[in-house]
Amino acid sequence: MARRQSRGSKNSAKAATGSRGHGLGAIQSVRSFRDTINAQAGLSKAQRLRLIRQATVLIGDLYTHLPLKQAMHSINPLQRLRLLEQRTAESSPATQPSILEFHAELLEIFKELRDLHTNYSLPAPFGRQIAFLGILVEQYHENDQPKWMVSKVARHLVADPKLTQGVEITHWNGMPIDKAVWRNADKEAGSNLSARLARGVETLTLRSMRSSFPPDEDWVTVTYLKNGNVEETRLDWRVFDTFGDLLDNAANPAGLIQDLIVPLRYNVAVDERREYLRRAQKLLFNRDAVKEQRRVAGYKGQVPKATAALTAAQIIPTTRPDDITARIVNTSSGTFGYLRLWTFHMEDSDINGFLNEFIRLLQFEMPVEGLILDVRGNGGGFIIAAEFLLQMLTPMHITPEPTQFIATSGTLDLCRKVSAMAPWVPSLKQAVQTGALYSAGIPLSPEEVVNSIGQLYFGPVVLVTDAYCYSACDMFAAGFQDHEIGPVLGVDEVTGAGGANVLTHAGLLSDWSGGPLEQLPAGAGMRVSLRRTLRVGARAGEPIEDLGVARDASHKMTRDDLLNGNVDLLNTAGELLAQGTPRRFDPAFSVNGSTLSIAMTTLNVQSIDVFVDGRPAKDSTAVSGGTTNIDIAMPPSGSLLQIDGFDGGELVASRRHDIP
Repeated sequence: MARRQSRGSKNSAKAATGSRGHGLGAIQSVRSFRDTINAQAGLSKAQRLRLIRQATVLIGDLYTHLPLKQAMHSINPLQRLRLLEQRTAESSPATQPSILEFHAELLEIFKELRDLHTNYSLPAPFGRQIAFLGILVEQYHENDQPKWMVSKVARHLVADPKLTQGVEITHWNGMPIDKAVWRNADKEAGSNLSARLARGVETLTLRSMRSSFPPDEDWVTVTYLKNGNVEETRLDWRVFDTFGDLLDNAANPAGLIQDLIVPLRYNVAVDERREYLRRAQKLLFNRDAVKEQRRVAGYKGQVPKATAALTAAQIIPTTRPDDITARIVNTSSGTFGYLRLWTFHMEDSDINGFLNEFIRLLQFEMPVEGLILDVRGNGGGFIIAAEFLLQMLTPMHITPEPTQFIATSGTLDLCRKVSAMAPWVPSLKQAVQTGALYSAGIPLSPEEVVNSIGQLYFGPVVLVTDAYCYSACDMFAAGFQDHEIGPVLGVDEVTGAGGANVLTHAGLLSDWSGGPLEQLPAGAGMRVSLRRTLRVGARAGEPIEDLGVARDASHKMTRDDLLNGNVDLLNTAGELLAQGTPRRFDPAFSVNGSTLSIAMTTLNVQSIDVFVDGRPAKDSTAVSGGTTNIDIAMPPSGSLLQIDGFDGGELVASRRHDIP
């Protein structure tokens, strides 16, 4: 087959900056952006030494995963920092490496930790920039062999008319695409092979420059198959100015979430770069979603009306379309509910709004036959938001994941001076005597809070994951599996394996009075994994970091998945749900004098027990479906009523109600 040069290669420069209506703000070529960087003054020797010494404090005194990373990846970041400090201190202005060389060395030291939580954020003008090509590349499998296709095209930004969704990529800058992906993956900090491969694919076409340099190339030559013909086009790297920093000072909310063990700003576990790229992908490739988000904002928290387009796609309108997508899906095994949880880091930090919408969708929109929970691409966010959801899907008591500090003089001093970290002080002090490597494990999510509502959905549930699931999403997946809520269906072998609570250097500096942290120069930033998280249940004590959450069932993404709304993936999920048991467990209450009457509508429940403040209020009642009336003595005001349902002697459903 002859290779044909596409018209797009001639016109791509015209598309680089001239497109109007793209909604991305100012766009410039990567060459222009690189010139801007080179024109800026470098850091002084004193500023460079400060960056090195602050990195040494974070990694040497606070970094919770350091022993694990040294063992698993055979690294010595502290020695590299010492060598860099020595070279910097001894260098003269003439022998001092360039500012880009200095940044590159510091980035590499952080990258070798293979921890997306712990990184060095480049100073302006890097921080707010996203570099893009205007297409999205994704992997699929055909006859059990991996292939790569263009899955999304920003048509308003890409000039080549032949480069369309669905074309198979064969070469990238003349290199076979599989080799190009693996070479790119080797540059990424993912903690396992699945995570590195996923990010290697992602960064082929989209890069956040908070923690990486602009692409080396001014353009990329893409070779692809179109209708059996080999085509070739050139795509210019371009840059747009994007989002500000993720919130570092979110206030504790009232409502469902309150009385947290630590302030909300200390409750974060998020892959910052993934969250930025998720938002960038929406701006580039899903303009309808952006329009829907703006439309829904006009309803000011009220449930929006469905549009004709949403109804045709069986999409249920939500109050928070950036966080949750809701649908009814038809699969080869039946019709089920579908909730896509895009993030646990709400842009407005309105955790209660997110949780209340999840509750509404569970109770009033999802069918009893089964629920698909899809968290692919979710880079995490607020830990409490993730762990709070688990109780709604199971009758079992939820045990939140414990978190640990590494035992150093630095963490002990930090915990002594920051009141929210005081619970960890006794075990850190004891570690000096016992030689323990870590503090005691204390959860960030209060146990009474993550069990305050109880179960709300009673059908079977399957969780869909991938290697982009990270941080609080890792914790959600771990809790889902550890509490045996349902099977984990993975399109990758394991999740991204981000097992820590992360804090910024700036956040620590503001609260650690008299500590060793100093203001970073030139607007640079750093983040550190401060407390590691451990699993519970059958895997109690196992860290999430590097190991992730292994899937219970697998699905390899297909061409049809990428082109037709995950059709094969949903069929696989439907097969798993069809093996479960749909249930109903809905009470209605009425009061007659001193008697509380409970009309229980049930499906696939054999018996019911009723408790008031933990004590039996009535002997077990046999049920056979339909509606059964149960009368008990009216509980005192302020009591907690709990109704448990059993099937074959196993607890399968539970409802909790406060008596007013």
